[in-house]
Amino acid sequence: MGGKDLLQNWSLRYRSFGPPLQHLVLENSSLGPRPYNLLRVAMSLVPVNPSDLIPVTGAYSHRIRLPATAGYEGVGRVIEAPPGNTRLSGRRVLPLRGAGTWQCFVDCDPAFAVTIPDDVSDETAARSYINPLTALRLLERCR
Repeated sequence: MGGKDLLQNWSLRYRSFGPPLQHLVLENSSLGPRPYNLLRVAMSLVPVNPSDLIPVTGAYSHRIRLPATAGYEGVGRVIEAPPGNTRLSGRRVLPLRGAGTWQCFVDCDPAFAVTIPDDVSDETAARSYINPLTALRLLERCR
């Protein structure tokens, strides 16, 4: 993409810890070129869970480098892929371990992009990572 063709990336970010309503700020920035080895995912739906808001308060401050983009779950469509991963282009994915999901575009490692079957809705896919896996793990431990 040329310089004047850069996409805008709206995001909910925080630069300090505290109550989410006071510390989350809507920011807009130009989206630079995709890092060579990462996927670029256009986010289509992201949920709001306690696990998204708690880090903003500083509860996990030892693991978070500020400024940070909020959000851990969500579903989007791959709009750019590195060589060797072009099979993911156009696919819906969960971009795990990328930057926060509360933004228009997320760059993530192809190894952590979980493809979503066509018969699974965005609503189901967007919230299928954190809470369901936590519940499954708890049930397995209770057996």
